Amino acid sequence: MKIPGNMAVITYFESSGSSHTDEVLRLALERFRAGGIDRIVVASTYGDTALKAAKVFKGTGVQLIIVGELLEEGKFPESKICNQLEAQGHKVIWGTHLGEMSILTQNQSAALIANAFYRLSQGFKVACEIVLMSASEGYLHNGEKVLSIAGTHRGADTAIVASAASFSNFEKFEVHEILCKPYQQK
Repeated sequence: MKIPGNMAVITYFESSGSSHTDEVLRLALERFRAGGIDRIVVASTYGDTALKAAKVFKGTGVQLIIVGELLEEGKFPESKICNQLEAQGHKVIWGTHLGEMSILTQNQSAALIANAFYRLSQGFKVACEIVLMSASEGYLHNGEKVLSIAGTHRGADTAIVASAASFSNFEKFEVHEILCKPYQQK
C-alpha cells in the first residue's frame, strides 16, 4: 500500500469550534486528492458544514454522505437544505448516536465507547459515530476507506480516515489517520 506523504502530519487547533471549518475542509480535500479514499462522510446538524463541504468537493466526483441529527424539534438539516444537497448528488441520512443506543438497550457498552472517543475530542467522537451509523444503515460497506469530517457543536474541527464498519461489526472499525483535531476540548 502506498502511504500518502502527508499522512503523518496532524494539525492541532488550539481550541474546538466552527472557526476551523474552512481549514478542516481544505485539509480533507488535500487528503482526498492524495488518494485511497472511497467515501466521505460529513456531520451537519443545521446544514452549514454540509453546504460548505459540497462546495469544496464540487467537481471531484465524490458523493458526500451527510449525517444529520434527530432533535426534539425534528430532523436537521431542514428539508430545504437536504433537497439542495440531494439535488447535487449527495445523500442525507440520520442515525442513532452511541450514547442513545445505551439508553435504549440498557447496556452501557456503547456509552463507554462514546466516552472513550470523546476523550480525544467531541469532534473525534462524532467523526467515528457517523462512519458507524452510515455503515449500519447500508450507505457504507464494511472495510471501505472513509474520510470523516465532524466538529464540536457547530462547524468542523476534526477529520479522520477510517475503515468503515457497522455497529454489529464494530471490531472491524479502525481509525487509520487523524488529519486534524482540537488540542483541547474547550
